[in-house]
Amino acid sequence: MKRSKALAPLSRDHHRALVVARDLTRATDATAASAANRFVEFLEHHEAAHFALEEAVLLPLIPDAPPGGAMAQRMVEDHEFLRNAMRELRASASAPDTASLHLIGQRLRDHVQMEEQQLFPYLEALLSATALAEVGSRLQAAG
Repeated sequence: MKRSKALAPLSRDHHRALVVARDLTRATDATAASAANRFVEFLEHHEAAHFALEEAVLLPLIPDAPPGGAMAQRMVEDHEFLRNAMRELRASASAPDTASLHLIGQRLRDHVQMEEQQLFPYLEALLSATALAEVGSRLQAAG
């Protein structure tokens, strides 16, 4: 899918998130610990900053009116779910449950797909070229 230059850095991040999501949804008892560790490390060292950027830069631009409000709410809820999952996995002394990892992976994949297929095209249609360029500048400055 062709993405505006402004949002392309977020789309590149999404590719990495989909790899992590795939590992989680395919986790077995033998791979669960390593998949969980990769997810925790990914969120702590990369995706937490990605979430913060989306919330600081994109969220204020999304109108409350449909469909914007629902997409904004879902973005925030997904981010919180994934942050909580990371904290729980990091704090757990026991081996991760594969069913839980599959659920986390599915939620991560669904979240990326919502942003790529719905939210980003919506913002690209909604925002002027100047506003999109400003978004791109803010994302680049923060990255």
